[in-house]
Amino acid sequence: MQASTTTTQPKTQHRFYYGWVIVVVMALVGFTQSAETYPVLAVFLAPVTAEFGWSRTVFTGAITIGTLAGGVLAMVIGPTLDRAGPRWTLTLAFLLLGLSLVLTALVHSLWQFYVLQVIGRMINMGVIALAGSVVIPKWFIAQRGRAVALSGLGIRVGNAVTPLYVQYLVANGSWRFASAMTGVLTWVVSMIPAAIFLRRRPEDMGLRPDGLAPGETATVVASRRNGRGNNAQAEVSYTLKEVVRMPVFYLLVTGFSIIFIAAPATNLHMIPFMTDRGISQGAAVAAVAVFSIFGGLGSLVFGYLAETFSTRSIVTLSLFGMGLGYLGILMVHVAWQGFAWSAYYGFVSGGMFTLQQVIMADYFGRNSLGAVRGIVWPTQMVFNALGPLAASFAYDTTHSYVAAFVIFAILTGIATVLIFFAKPPVPKPVVASASPS
Repeated sequence: MQASTTTTQPKTQHRFYYGWVIVVVMALVGFTQSAETYPVLAVFLAPVTAEFGWSRTVFTGAITIGTLAGGVLAMVIGPTLDRAGPRWTLTLAFLLLGLSLVLTALVHSLWQFYVLQVIGRMINMGVIALAGSVVIPKWFIAQRGRAVALSGLGIRVGNAVTPLYVQYLVANGSWRFASAMTGVLTWVVSMIPAAIFLRRRPEDMGLRPDGLAPGETATVVASRRNGRGNNAQAEVSYTLKEVVRMPVFYLLVTGFSIIFIAAPATNLHMIPFMTDRGISQGAAVAAVAVFSIFGGLGSLVFGYLAETFSTRSIVTLSLFGMGLGYLGILMVHVAWQGFAWSAYYGFVSGGMFTLQQVIMADYFGRNSLGAVRGIVWPTQMVFNALGPLAASFAYDTTHSYVAAFVIFAILTGIATVLIFFAKPPVPKPVVASASPS
């Protein structure tokens, strides 16, 4: 691992740190990113398949292909985020995502739906979601947990609000009108702020992470060292070549990839699961809103805990709770049970997705984080694509989701064990470089 020095002298501490502007913009990015996430796609599933006579497997197939393509695209986007930053990358991504949603309102055949859905899903998962896991950790060290959690509220609010207004537009207009309006909202809420406000990293503006002087950052980190064990360390920066030689890297990748089988599948199929059990469509969509609201609460709670306790221990706790959730959903038969389960599962899963970003940055540093996440993303996207497709296939063949959720619980248990043994590498503090390693 190599240490290097900055090319510019950081400015003195400002009363307001620009990193919090980045947090707000990335929250807006997450809000409209929700348009291509599974809770929202689940709202479109029933009316689209009903109009064209497609099966759920056919509908999910387009999402699967787009997700896999996004994983390949991420291998290029990750290093680009390290070198050039997220500003124009995300601006172009939202331009294309909004366009794909608007044009989806005009489709009349399967190939048209597949082309647009593949493009939209590829952009969403290969660019926007990847940037969401890279940008904030580059601006924060001492306050990384809360910053990641606060920025993550955007997608949680989006997953709560977007299904509701999409369902309203579908019920009072059509799914085509809902798709077009979602695309326009994407341009207004995310594309414009990203183009104006996003920057690569604090050093480019003469700032330090967290808005603190180097000595102050070290003091904050050292003050919680006893609580977080090896996770509480001065800043480290490993190159991609160094990271791929670490056994802990593969424990993390395998554990989190397994979760990408179960969690996305649950997000896509929770509405059809509940409606199949006699719960109304409106109540099922409301349950998704409850899931997202409590997901935001969970991300905040677990994010703050990650600044006090071992991130690895907190991730393990979150995963264990998710495993129980996959068994718990099988007990849902009426609306109030759906709301209760959604609140519980949203809380524990919200923590996991926040902590995944924190632990990767804590273990491997900021400078090559985009490249590291870029090579991890394809694997996770393969699992992300296979989980929903497998659940769709299970339903189409057995007319039940029971076997799928039992398998998800078992897989999550395996992931919990892997993360528990993923101890952090021995830290070697360095000064952040002006350009990525």
